[in-house]
Amino acid sequence: MKPQGKLLQQTNTTNAWEQRKLGELMDVASVRRVHQEDWTDEGVRFLRARDLVSFAKNESIEDPLFISSEMYKEYSAQSGKVSVGDLLVTGVGTIGVPWLVTSDNPVYFKDGNIIWFKNRYSIDGGFFYHSFTASAIQNYINEAAGIGTVGTYTIETGKKTPIWLPSRQEQREIAAMMTHLDTLITLHQRKCYVNQLSLCLFTKLQADAACVRS
Repeated sequence: MKPQGKLLQQTNTTNAWEQRKLGELMDVASVRRVHQEDWTDEGVRFLRARDLVSFAKNESIEDPLFISSEMYKEYSAQSGKVSVGDLLVTGVGTIGVPWLVTSDNPVYFKDGNIIWFKNRYSIDGGFFYHSFTASAIQNYINEAAGIGTVGTYTIETGKKTPIWLPSRQEQREIAAMMTHLDTLITLHQRKCYVNQLSLCLFTKLQADAACVRS
């Protein structure tokens, strides 16, 4: 049986979606710690959780941080380099906010603040990003973080995070539609009704897939 719904029909759905845990599909990790005294005003961009939140809100960052190119080369030789298609997700503060890496420009980030999903194209990058903004994963993150506590999203929780996956072709088609809706949001200054439409459409896709599996 195939998932139903107008949007799914537009993607020419031919296969049922499957649920997987992200730790089964990719490495979920962090990086070697950079201390505050090593921050600089130029060099390789150094990201904190608050920076990812600003990216998600299309807000400018008034105090961007960097580390030296020499430190980046040394540390990334041990931890690895963030690559196009990887996803960085906030683990503290406003948790579960994703940022998709779309450029080969080198970046480093604050360990303990951000979780690194080494996607390496296991999942279409756009689909991966939009999956994190939808209610299924967001609800999981909030429940796993606990109620009434200062919530954190950890590497271990990241490995256990469930995701619904259609075929790669369908992932690309859905991601393209979601990206188009994001463009509309920008053009209309992120009006609430357009933003809700984007989230509701993707949530509906996952709900349809869940119904089929059950």
